[in-house]
Amino acid sequence: METITLIYKWPPDRVHRSQQQLLYVDENVIVTFQRIKPSSPIVQKGAIVLGDNFTVIWFVFTDLWYGVAKVYNLNNQWTGYYCDIMKPVKRDVDVTGKLNCFEITDLFLDLWINPDGTYEIQDEDELEDAVQEGIINTELETETRSVLKSLIAEVASGHLEYRLQEVMNRAKLTDFPDCVEHINGG
Repeated sequence: METITLIYKWPPDRVHRSQQQLLYVDENVIVTFQRIKPSSPIVQKGAIVLGDNFTVIWFVFTDLWYGVAKVYNLNNQWTGYYCDIMKPVKRDVDVTGKLNCFEITDLFLDLWINPDGTYEIQDEDELEDAVQEGIINTELETETRSVLKSLIAEVASGHLEYRLQEVMNRAKLTDFPDCVEHINGG
């Protein structure tokens, strides 16, 4: 499996580089796999749904202001979706068009979606702090909140799940638990 570099930026000047396993790429989406170490766990209904060494399959869409991680716990059970509001991805490709690396700029606001379709907005306080500190301007704040509103509408209509399923079908990764077990060497 091919490894690819993700350059993840948080305004104003924090940058993290990580290696991810590239599962699929086309002109519309980059799909990668990795184990994560979040800054803090996400807990829903008393259970950790996003924690250290959980597996994520990232869907980073070329023309959208968000990426979606399908999250699996340490037992390879799907716990939900983590949606990251961000500027559209920047791709670095070589002369043949092969993807070398990709860059994401985080816009602080996130959305956790439970398997039952309920959701929780994450990190609103971080967005408000970024605006107050002048890290992002009010125009970008407005865009960020608009993206969140549209994303919630996509969740409610089932369009987000349809979009992800469409990518999984194209990538021939329709059975993600088997994919996760395979990637983990199971």
